[in-house]
Amino acid sequence: MRWHLVLLITLGSLHCTHAPDAPRAITAPTPAASAPSWPEPQPPRLRLPDTVWPVRYALDLTLLPAEPTYTGAVTIDVEVREPVRQIWLHAQDLQVTRARVITGGRSVEARAVTADEGRLGLLLPEPLGAGPAQLSLTFTGRADRERSQGLYVVEEGGEPYLYTVFEPIDARRAFPCFDEPGFKVPWRLRLTVKQEHVARANHAVVSEEPLPGGLKQVTFAESRPMPSYLVAFVVGPFDVVDGGSIGRAHVPLRFIVPRGRGQETAYAARVTPRIITLLEDFFDQTYPYEKLEVAVVPRYKGTMEHPGLVALGQPLTLIRPEEETPRRREDYVSVAIHELGHYWFGNLVTCRWWDDVWLNESLATWLERKLTDQFEPAWLYERASQADSATAAFSADSLTTSPPVRKPIVTQDDIVGSFDSATTYSKGASVFAMLESWQGKARVRDMLRTHVRKHAWQVATSDDLLATMSEALGPDAAGVFRGYIDQSGVPRVSAELRCKPGVAPRVKLSQERFLPAGSSGSTARTWHIPVCVRASTGQDSMQAPVCTLLTTTTGELELPMEACPSWLMLNAGGTGYYRVGYSLEQLTRLMSVPRDELRPEEWLALLADVSAAVDRGDLPLGEALRLIPAVTPSSHHLFVQRGVELLSSVHVDRLPEADRQRYHEWIRDLYGPRARELGWTPKPGESDDVKQLRMQIVGLVATAGDPVLREEADRLARAWLADRGSVSSEGIWMVVRAAARSGDRSLFDTLLAQARATKDRNERSRLLGMLGAFLDPVLLKEALALVAGDEFDLRDTLGILYRAFFTPESRGQAWDFYRQHFDRLAGKLRSDQRNGLIELTGSLCDEQRRAELEALLSPRVERLAGGPRALARALESIRLCIESERRNQPGVREFLRTRGKGANRPASR
Repeated sequence: MRWHLVLLITLGSLHCTHAPDAPRAITAPTPAASAPSWPEPQPPRLRLPDTVWPVRYALDLTLLPAEPTYTGAVTIDVEVREPVRQIWLHAQDLQVTRARVITGGRSVEARAVTADEGRLGLLLPEPLGAGPAQLSLTFTGRADRERSQGLYVVEEGGEPYLYTVFEPIDARRAFPCFDEPGFKVPWRLRLTVKQEHVARANHAVVSEEPLPGGLKQVTFAESRPMPSYLVAFVVGPFDVVDGGSIGRAHVPLRFIVPRGRGQETAYAARVTPRIITLLEDFFDQTYPYEKLEVAVVPRYKGTMEHPGLVALGQPLTLIRPEEETPRRREDYVSVAIHELGHYWFGNLVTCRWWDDVWLNESLATWLERKLTDQFEPAWLYERASQADSATAAFSADSLTTSPPVRKPIVTQDDIVGSFDSATTYSKGASVFAMLESWQGKARVRDMLRTHVRKHAWQVATSDDLLATMSEALGPDAAGVFRGYIDQSGVPRVSAELRCKPGVAPRVKLSQERFLPAGSSGSTARTWHIPVCVRASTGQDSMQAPVCTLLTTTTGELELPMEACPSWLMLNAGGTGYYRVGYSLEQLTRLMSVPRDELRPEEWLALLADVSAAVDRGDLPLGEALRLIPAVTPSSHHLFVQRGVELLSSVHVDRLPEADRQRYHEWIRDLYGPRARELGWTPKPGESDDVKQLRMQIVGLVATAGDPVLREEADRLARAWLADRGSVSSEGIWMVVRAAARSGDRSLFDTLLAQARATKDRNERSRLLGMLGAFLDPVLLKEALALVAGDEFDLRDTLGILYRAFFTPESRGQAWDFYRQHFDRLAGKLRSDQRNGLIELTGSLCDEQRRAELEALLSPRVERLAGGPRALARALESIRLCIESERRNQPGVREFLRTRGKGANRPASR
């Protein structure tokens, strides 16, 4: 069908921005006699209609980072699937200067209108028939200079650099597009930049042509199919560092870094080829792009899996030789594996809609653990991260306000909220770990290989993955997985042992929903749970677990042994995504088991279940504290870490002064000798495990008032500030933080002066963050004033507020500052950072502040994307903390007055 139009309309400038009102349009004056009849705008409620489908993009941008605005043009080849008179796509904070539709060799001007949430409508004077067409739009935009959002500019060494990060819905802030993940098509980019600037994008440069005025035009190869959120480019006076080649196809590796910092990529250049090899081997597929360039972006927040141009933050990637510590190496490797793992889980196979973004993030998180452990087994990364991740997931998933892994998306707020760290990342990855332990590593790996090959360069849904899982692993596996993904909450499994002479022992299992004491939720919920058990009679230990699928409220499991076991481990391997409700007798027996009888992962799971028993009210905190000495002497830092985590359940700031002093004295007695032996600085030949142990207990003992460690921290911190080469950089920020707690004016002023003087943004941010550790109220007030002020970028000072908030002694002062300045801070942050600012308040633990928080934020959160859910979770966390404190403080105080009596095991009631 062809168009029959009377008149072409020239469109005037149109500002596309977030608008809460009805659709708006600006059009040039038109003679009344020939004015066309425009249709009434009918913007989609959330998702774009599929009547017009993008097929290919050609995007041209003129990008001069020093300029406040930029210009662009985009041509979008589309398939019109049925006749339409309005086409809807996205554009936000852009000024559209012309919009045309081209079909059958004719160009027709369209009338542009805006609707809320960045929707852009093109109204047509007569129907556009089904078939191919082109949309052509010219526009101007403005780079963000505050939030690291969309197309943004950051200065480095006095020079502006331009970066992009579009996930989930910020590509529309940079150029008009169909900004949904399901629209996965090829892109061709062409950038006009300064002659001396470097420009890089997802795919290879095919030409650079000089232009008048000291400019050049850089054209890139057409991309493989990708959605708008994965488009990426950088422009500025970068250095390009050759990293050799990677992978089976030997494609080039390069690092795109701010001028003069190329030498700091030495570690990243050395290990990135190994990372690609690990990924290729896991998927049994060649790296899928023709190059890999690492855009070293200013902060963690810009880290992103763009195809061919992965963005990794400066704090991760730029490592000076003297700063190449185990922690820095581990951080780079693990995050790089996560982001590059997305090249298969996310880029090669993309979620169709944001309700399935968990497919990208859960799988990449799970893969990060496995491959980091393969990269360097000595780090014990899979064991540690699995334990930490499960703890975070269990904690959040125990709240009635937490969503499921697969989240329904009915509003734009839901899109922002779909990137929930505890559920989307940690819970999903933990469920994959349980599946792998139950079904076997090779079977799960082969299932995922099949899924990726089946959907390569396409989009996929949860149902697609579950279909592959059902075919490869069986319907039971898919049923288990669906129940965990679509349903929020943590199961609680308990067991009753039944033994009769001459009959194999049997275990009666029960399940319900785990809820902390004081929760308003219902425990009446069931899952399909693969429960794996190990047991021992003292003479006969089961090395291999026996498993059953618990699908109803109760079930039974027969143990392959003759005698009645002396102990039961109800989470064999420690990977089950469920809390275990041990009876006091069962727990006492397990805690008495010789250390080598249980595997490290099982000990970690057991200690986590002790914490869960405290949360549920089954085990008083005062009695649980008696268990800590049992794990304190361990040489394994993960066991010690579990004990330290249990200490965090004690709200020291809520204790009377005398009991607070007793608590600190206990910490010094418990950990002090070992902490002083370790000291602040590493010794030659130390293992990574010892270094991790130092990070856990030396600062803890110093915080508890150990005079030797506090004086040494002050001396080392001042020496390091005077001469960076005088003290090892390994662990130095822990030292500075400890010194700051009791620091004086001279130390405060030195930190602030060096923050002002340094040109290294990462060091500036760290130095400023240390100011939040000062306990002197006068100095802390000055530090917090920097957060609200204009001298520094808020992204560099926000750590001051966070550190003060998480320090019990200064939380009250930080809260008063928060209440006074919330609006100013929230106005400068991205939506995900605003939600973090709201959830920060979940660390409060008294009724007065809970009421103050509700009064402050309830009128505001509806205007903040994801805000209502973040506030609901914070309020629930505070309410549960208040209940826990009411229930546990008497027992904690009693323990502190009688500590040592009956230690190493829970006291009977």
